[in-house]
Amino acid sequence: MMDVKGKEVLVLGLGVSGQAAAALLARKGARVKISDSSHNADISRRLEDLARYSVRYETGGHTASFCSDAEIVVVSPGADIAPLYRSGVLSRRSMVIGEMELAFAFCRATVVAVTGTNGKSTTVELIGSMLSSAGMHAVVCGNTGNPLSGEVDRFTAESVAVVEVSSFQLETIKNFKPHIAVLLNVAEDHYERHGNYERYRDAKFKIFKNQSSGDWAVLDACFRGTLSLKNIRGQQLFYGAEGEMIVCEEGIRPGDSDEKDFVVRTKEIPLVGRHNRYNVACAILVSRIMGLDDNCIREAIMAFKGLSHRFERIGTFRGVECIDDSKATNVDATRRALDSINKRVVLIAGGREKGGDYQPVLPCLKDKVKAAILIGEAQPKMKEVFSSVVPVFTAGDMDQAVRTAFSVATEGDVVMLSPMCSSFDMFSDYKKRGKAFQRSVEQHISGEKAEG
Repeated sequence: MMDVKGKEVLVLGLGVSGQAAAALLARKGARVKISDSSHNADISRRLEDLARYSVRYETGGHTASFCSDAEIVVVSPGADIAPLYRSGVLSRRSMVIGEMELAFAFCRATVVAVTGTNGKSTTVELIGSMLSSAGMHAVVCGNTGNPLSGEVDRFTAESVAVVEVSSFQLETIKNFKPHIAVLLNVAEDHYERHGNYERYRDAKFKIFKNQSSGDWAVLDACFRGTLSLKNIRGQQLFYGAEGEMIVCEEGIRPGDSDEKDFVVRTKEIPLVGRHNRYNVACAILVSRIMGLDDNCIREAIMAFKGLSHRFERIGTFRGVECIDDSKATNVDATRRALDSINKRVVLIAGGREKGGDYQPVLPCLKDKVKAAILIGEAQPKMKEVFSSVVPVFTAGDMDQAVRTAFSVATEGDVVMLSPMCSSFDMFSDYKKRGKAFQRSVEQHISGEKAEG
């Protein structure tokens, strides 16, 4: 357990995880101060919530006079500290850790950690549902909007923390050691932070860094035989086209079983798409490690409802199905969504670019997409790339995008928001973006009913 009592600890960034970290540190007796580059209503509200701890703070920028004397610096996932070192705001003498690393130091629960470019949220929620249905005290937390720091005081040795972990969080780990670590996939993403694919992939593989032979590493079978596995000390299990849990068209079955011996059949899985069968197979492996039997696992899968803003069907307007896939913040996520649809799609995409390449999605656009409606800062680049294979329209806001999409779509088509970009140019997060899409669709549906 980390000793922070009486120490000067700086929390850098007052997002949701920064607030949870500051509160945890204060409860453990640290002298907490907070520095955030912004000053807005959300920051003010969080500072009000923390007022009972008598924390010190600065907002609207980071200054050396406030930050440089900290013994420990706890970095929020979105904060890039390299410029702060160069400018002298942070001292090289300070110990720098992430919020997740801080929380792990006080965590008594068994930790199941899941990372990957796509599918993390669905997989952790599914694992949590499976474990909870078996009577375990399982809490889904981490990069889900429910920070691990906010949960650790409620854990016992019998609890299970099912933690969604981002590459940003893995960058700053030192001792973080999940009993079960999962890597779902690695596709192009977050080049604006990591610079290239190799550094991004290496950040993802850090989830296995501190494991020992008594721990478990669960991976997609596409990683089998790669050099990245040679340093993993945990026991390796694989799922997918081969391995300990096989995914096929009919369903999901153990690799050592008869070909008709399924844990769950595809028709019983409420989640749509081949990519979700992979997420389910992964969750099955994890739950088996945790001691669940297949009947309990199957029942939990069949009862699972899926996540908001992740391929969420929200209604039909004049025979056009509408899907909110706002959580698809990279090219690979949108490609997976399009692969799951057997109709023509009018795609709403765009936002703030993350430094990736849009070329890999072109074959899928050509095959599935009737037209692309582009929003946000990425419009010019997307239009340049996409216009070679599909008609492209631009929109100034979500309402205009939805109106344009319905003007292009005809009965039997699908209008889908699947942005391939972050939301931060127009919205505070993907949830706000998805809700804006849903509101606009619902207005059209309500208007049609009123006319009828």
